[in-house]
Amino acid sequence: DMSGYGHKGCFMNNCKLTDKFDCKDPGICARLCRELEECTYWTLGLQGGVKKCFLRHGDGGREVLGGWSSGSKACAPRPIRTGFGALTIADSEGIRGCDGGKGAATCPDTLAALNTWRYAIKLLQKAAENRVDGDTMHHITQIGIDTDNQMEQITGEHRPGDYDFNRVVYNN
Repeated sequence: DMSGYGHKGCFMNNCKLTDKFDCKDPGICARLCRELEECTYWTLGLQGGVKKCFLRHGDGGREVLGGWSSGSKACAPRPIRTGFGALTIADSEGIRGCDGGKGAATCPDTLAALNTWRYAIKLLQKAAENRVDGDTMHHITQIGIDTDNQMEQITGEHRPGDYDFNRVVYNN
């Protein structure tokens, strides 16, 4: 399930049942492989004119291709510190652009924003574990649950309303 990491370019447009997604940076691809237990190798390259990350269980079928990068699970940049990652994502242009709701100029893709938001909450949960009181941890966990529930509502043309984006809760 790569729905927490990618939202475009997945096999059959289903990021829950895929081993590839659109990805511009080899570091992101390699870090994801490191995070996922079932991944042992990663590859990044152009497919159909778009850079994609492919995660694999082994290195069978390996070949040399110009413009492609690959490596084993161990061949990845250092993990991003969870607290730093959560704060950086929460302050990113892609998330801040959706503070006022969906809009063509500032928030054209609510699913992408929610997917990124969900990843920030996962990092925040890791950073806060055993460091905050139970009420605060419960609050953080509830934001994650609410985000997951909201993402489940996004199907086809339906998009939750502006009031549904729960960054307001995070900021408070």
